[in-house]
Amino acid sequence: MRSSVYAGVWLIAEVLQMFVLGPRLVLSIREHHTKVIARADGGARMTPIAFHAGGDVSTGRDSDV
Repeated sequence: MRSSVYAGVWLIAEVLQMFVLGPRLVLSIREHHTKVIARADGGARMTPIAFHAGGDVSTGRDSDV
């Protein structure tokens, strides 16, 4: 009797893991990846703005020569 109860609990746990915990893990990984990409994109967009604000930049070469 005990072994069939344990087997039933184990079966329910397996189904719960497949249909609840698995997709939840996938969703949390996607959410984390989205946050990482958003932070990376934000930094890349700010860099050109800093260069535009500086105006003309000398390259160190004399253009009169």
